[in-house]
Amino acid sequence: MAIMSSDELREQIAIEAARLMLRGKEADFASARKRAARWLKRKRLTREEIPSNQEIQVQIYALSGLMASELSPAEALPDDEHPDAFAVFRMLLEPLARVQLDPRTHPEGDALYHSLQVFELGKAERPYDEEFLLACLLHEVGRAINPRHPVLSAIDALGTLITDRTRFLIEQRPVAAEYLRSGDCPKSLRRSEDFEDAVLLARCDRAGRVPGAAVGTLDDAIAYLAGLDTAWDNAHADQ
Repeated sequence: MAIMSSDELREQIAIEAARLMLRGKEADFASARKRAARWLKRKRLTREEIPSNQEIQVQIYALSGLMASELSPAEALPDDEHPDAFAVFRMLLEPLARVQLDPRTHPEGDALYHSLQVFELGKAERPYDEEFLLACLLHEVGRAINPRHPVLSAIDALGTLITDRTRFLIEQRPVAAEYLRSGDCPKSLRRSEDFEDAVLLARCDRAGRVPGAAVGTLDDAIAYLAGLDTAWDNAHADQ
């Protein structure tokens, strides 16, 4: 077998780490990178051979479209609904089922159940606003990546798969939550055209903490988002 250069090995580790995460074998970048490196090279890696989170993320984006064809029929999404993005969203959301939240502030339990509650509440308020609903569903994904910096980790992991508005809503949710608690609000947020929606997201986040609340499944949420364009067209066909 030919010896790989540092760049080649780095890329192969990134690809294998991405495969592990997409298949649900590993839940975060660090563990996926470590397992992939151990499989590809037994001795200690040099700095030049270790891929960054961003490099693994690039491979996740590249592979997710290919791996979407391997999903079960229940998980399959229409080709014109960007299955690559939804595959990445699913990969980031599924580990939240193993993230138990602080029972003092989140008596409902795990972070996925909380996210699904927030999504349902958001859907009741903004049923056709895909950007807002994505913020509702994805706002906690960073907790499974780096619990110390969940918001920054979420933004890094989601990358260019979300719009600037969705990114803004996720970033500003903690600020909006503080506004609801204390009335304090930075002028930059108050002046934003998305101020009201950031506050609404914070309200949904605060309300989505009910033990035993009825929610749909993750499949249901993703299918709803995937069908939004069609649902909007049907709702306005007779107007």
